[in-house]
Amino acid sequence: MHKVISDSLASDFRTFMAKNFSRYRTVNLYWEAKWAHDYTFSLDGQEVEKMRKKNLHTLKVSTMIPLLKLRKVSLYANLAYSRYQFTVYDRQTGQSSEVFQQSAYDYYEGGLNGSYYFGLFNKPMIVSAALSVDGWNKGFGMFDGTFSAVMLLKNTERTSFSLGVMARTLFSSMPVMPVVTWWHRFRNPRLSVDITMPSQFYLRYELEKQRISAGASMSSENFYLRTTLEDAPSTAYYSDAVLKPEIHYEYILNHRLYFSVHAGVSMVMKSGLYKKNRKGINVKDEEGKTEVEPVVKQDRSPIPFLNVVVSYSLFK
Repeated sequence: MHKVISDSLASDFRTFMAKNFSRYRTVNLYWEAKWAHDYTFSLDGQEVEKMRKKNLHTLKVSTMIPLLKLRKVSLYANLAYSRYQFTVYDRQTGQSSEVFQQSAYDYYEGGLNGSYYFGLFNKPMIVSAALSVDGWNKGFGMFDGTFSAVMLLKNTERTSFSLGVMARTLFSSMPVMPVVTWWHRFRNPRLSVDITMPSQFYLRYELEKQRISAGASMSSENFYLRTTLEDAPSTAYYSDAVLKPEIHYEYILNHRLYFSVHAGVSMVMKSGLYKKNRKGINVKDEEGKTEVEPVVKQDRSPIPFLNVVVSYSLFK
């Protein structure tokens, strides 16, 4: 699995108890630390590298700026920078890694997101498109396109439900997938369930300026690297797609500044090295079905994580 699908397009329709907890923030500063762990890379079913990572830190800065906001049309520009830092070592031999030859990796991404709102069969509808390009310190990476169509089927004071489809140009293993969102507030007005499939599900408890959530979300770490591993791409796209069961605490510092903390466990769904164009290899699973796997597959155990996010909203 490559970059995990964002739920931000479908959430345009979601009704929240507290509007102050909007997903759309102008600037986000993100820091994460993860537990040291062993990892194994395998190529064609054979183990090619087994080492340990420690001192894992991730820093991300992102911005999302509205360029056009009309009644039926919106256009946003977004930029993001990520820096992944860690140390790799072999506890027995001291041998260096053939995959991770640096202690830090920089990843850049930017693009445009546009949406059009209209009615269809007496139901609100949103059609969205996003174009982006990524890169690293040695140049540009790949262009990517995301397209979605989502219909709001129900929207009451206590329940919101929408259904749609989403497609990605570089999501080769599943180019089109359904998007289902469901938000429901229980009789206790502070308690709600917030689900966007396939990317997240949370049970939330809200106060005026605070919110605590328990659930899980999908995310990924992605960057380009050079490797000397035999039979692997010399320039590879590293992707670590994970499921994160977590506790999430948010606090509104003032009407523009937000603070949040996430703590949980990072569990691998699909991880490894792809060709620069995101192409993997076709393999058959235990049931005989064909799946797209990384060219070089990575395995690791679930690891604890902690991250802190500070956000600023220029626009209300």
